[in-house]
Amino acid sequence: MKFRLSLSFCLLGIFSSSILSFAEGFQKYSQEVSFAKMMLECTKEKVLPPMKGFGALYICTLGDANTIKWFVSEKPNTGKVMNIGMLWNDWKSNEGYGIHSDLQEAKEALAFLIDMYAPTRKKEIEKAFWGSQSEEFSTSDFLIYYTHKTGLKKDERLIVLEEN
Repeated sequence: MKFRLSLSFCLLGIFSSSILSFAEGFQKYSQEVSFAKMMLECTKEKVLPPMKGFGALYICTLGDANTIKWFVSEKPNTGKVMNIGMLWNDWKSNEGYGIHSDLQEAKEALAFLIDMYAPTRKKEIEKAFWGSQSEEFSTSDFLIYYTHKTGLKKDERLIVLEEN
């Protein structure tokens, strides 16, 4: 995954007030999706439309082996974000793309997520994500849930942010 850094630095100057406000809570669902599309190199994208009891769900697949999923979930009928998360299927056996497929991309996506939404908890969240125990964190704006599930061939590493 390549972050669109040159574009990002250019746009940072133009949109600095709205980008910096991400650390103060989520923007509207459509804005968060647009920002993810601008900042992440998705190999595949999908938007699941709202269904009974659920809002829209944006899914961005990252990495050559498609092992990383970035998602933005909408609160039903509001246009607001319910949560933003990242899932990495960390392969422990070679299933065609090698052990720990897309590791560098997972590191970059995690750093992006933390820098945008929870920079004050960076070290703790990184330590948890690379560890093997589920943990919870909070900031003044977000509740952060890290879930680690161990499987025979892969570990699932999931981090989800919700507004307080």
